[in-house]
Amino acid sequence: MGCGLQVFRKYLAMGRLYWKIATAFLLVLVLFGGVTLYISIDTAKKYAEEVNQQLNYELAEHTTHTVAPFINNGVIDKEGLGDIMHSMMVINPSVEVYALDKQGNILSYVAPDKVVKLEKVSLEPFENFFDNPKKQVIKGDDPRNPGEQKIFSVSPMYEEGELSGYIYIVLASQEYVSTASVVLDSYILRLSTLSILLMFIIAASVGLVAMYFITKKLKKINSGMQEFKAGDLTKRIEVNSNDELDQVAMTFNEMAETIQQNIEEIKGVEKLRKELIGNVSHDLRTPIASIQGYAETLEMKAENITIDERRKYLNIIVKSCERLKSLVNDLFELSKLESSQVKLNMEPFSISEMVQDVVNKYRIMAQKKGITLHTIISKNTPLVTADVSMIDRVLQNLIDNAIRFCDEGDSIHIEIDTENPGNVMVSVIDTGKGMTKAELENIFDRYYRGRNEENATQGNGLGLAIVKKIIDIHNGSISVSSQLNQGTRFTFGLQVV
Repeated sequence: MGCGLQVFRKYLAMGRLYWKIATAFLLVLVLFGGVTLYISIDTAKKYAEEVNQQLNYELAEHTTHTVAPFINNGVIDKEGLGDIMHSMMVINPSVEVYALDKQGNILSYVAPDKVVKLEKVSLEPFENFFDNPKKQVIKGDDPRNPGEQKIFSVSPMYEEGELSGYIYIVLASQEYVSTASVVLDSYILRLSTLSILLMFIIAASVGLVAMYFITKKLKKINSGMQEFKAGDLTKRIEVNSNDELDQVAMTFNEMAETIQQNIEEIKGVEKLRKELIGNVSHDLRTPIASIQGYAETLEMKAENITIDERRKYLNIIVKSCERLKSLVNDLFELSKLESSQVKLNMEPFSISEMVQDVVNKYRIMAQKKGITLHTIISKNTPLVTADVSMIDRVLQNLIDNAIRFCDEGDSIHIEIDTENPGNVMVSVIDTGKGMTKAELENIFDRYYRGRNEENATQGNGLGLAIVKKIIDIHNGSISVSSQLNQGTRFTFGLQVV
């Protein structure tokens, strides 16, 4: 029940993220639609003004020729001029016609309801109008609405070659602007609203679907992280593409892999610690007890013990210390191997030279025991790839084990065979006491000693276990064959370079 509630809360949180993004997206769309609608209407109005002014650009010039006879020597025939201008407004009710003197003062006009509030019109826009080859939109004063600007047409009037005034025509009268604005706004509003609404629906649909898939991918990433957090260290997020969110998933997978490896290493260290504690408490008890026993004997019989006995006891103590040291070193080495704490340093080397070096180290020891050491090495032995120090330890342990199970007159042969393609086979063969079939099954177990090992104190039962583990981490194999009272053969392979 608690797990289901946790999952529900998780998806509810992701749902809130989706609706937050969706709400912000829709608000942006509404704002964009409003701005677009405003720009569309404003552009339509400006376009209408531009077309109107271009169509009537020369209207004032034509009007000048008509009204010129009614202006003589600066005197205006207002009645005749009014009739002419009134007739123009009947034909085109959208215009307002003004007769100006050369300073811009209004001399006469024809306007709806005769509502004119200005007595003078600024002449500055006239210069721009006359010098406007591209016929851009230019606005001038609206005599009926002080402070406002309207599109216009203007033409100078000359009398006897001198400038006497202007005909100034406002191309959109107040009534026309009010009526046209309603019609224009209504049409543009409907057209723009429908277009923007359609765009809004399409954009919203596509955007919401896209955000759904994006948040769905986020849900998958979040779900994987939650499962990993809950303890499933094997959880990885499936990656189907290479976009930004999938890169987040890949980064998480890499991080999870690193964390899992670190945890496994920590577990390995913990396992090593526990094994060391167990091994120390179990396997070091015998040599420690021996050292303690003989040391106490020396202390108790200090006045009565003979020199020979003293030497004997001290010799046993020294050997026990050496065995204790060897056992501790082997315990550390085997524990590290079994907990994967040892990193291989793979490199090419000559196994022939290594065998010769190791045999030379043990030759004196073998001679003292009356054992003969021989090497049988194939010609042109290729280089092999392995960890040099570890393979050296394998050879030492195998030869040391062979010497321990051989008697005077026995022999040990170390052979290198290159007949197996891709591998060099190394064998350590002795003519010693050999083993039974039952003993062979346990030969690589930790602390196992064969029943024929008379000098048990010479070994600690870890040498062959270390050999087996070293070969295992090299991804190789080691085999053993033996016959009782006839000898034993150990063989392992190394990969050729």
